[in-house]
Amino acid sequence: MTTHRFSDREKIRLSIKLNPLWWLGNDTEQTVDQAEWYHQDWPEWRRSLGWALRNPLQNFRAFVIGVQDRNYEVEVVYGNLDPQVVQRNDVGEYGYQVIKLKFKYGVQLPFVSYSGKRVVWYAGWQPSGFFGLKFNLHSERELTFSANMEAANTDIR
Repeated sequence: MTTHRFSDREKIRLSIKLNPLWWLGNDTEQTVDQAEWYHQDWPEWRRSLGWALRNPLQNFRAFVIGVQDRNYEVEVVYGNLDPQVVQRNDVGEYGYQVIKLKFKYGVQLPFVSYSGKRVVWYAGWQPSGFFGLKFNLHSERELTFSANMEAANTDIR
């Protein structure tokens, strides 16, 4: 089994975690000013508003029900041996990825994802500690693009 340890994380105070307004924020990711790729053609006020609404409840999912401020070990149960892999299609593979986050005193949190040609889904606590749920169906256009990329990669080898 392959593992990865997260340590020396700074805990968020409980008084902050109990504030519902803080739940709506996004304290750990880049700001709109750092995201040059995000809608460069929009006026700055619209970019800022769109960015604020883009991923609601990030702090809630990362720190209230998530565990990004805790220390733990990630263990691969099934799938790609890299304990940082969330979706196997991110590394050019299909199939299930099953991991567990293991804490001191025996507490464990599950994560499972599936990447197929037509569907990608996941549920649980990602290796980063972020809690998430996802279900995406792929369109025919995406499948064609994916098949073309696979053919291009095969030609290179």
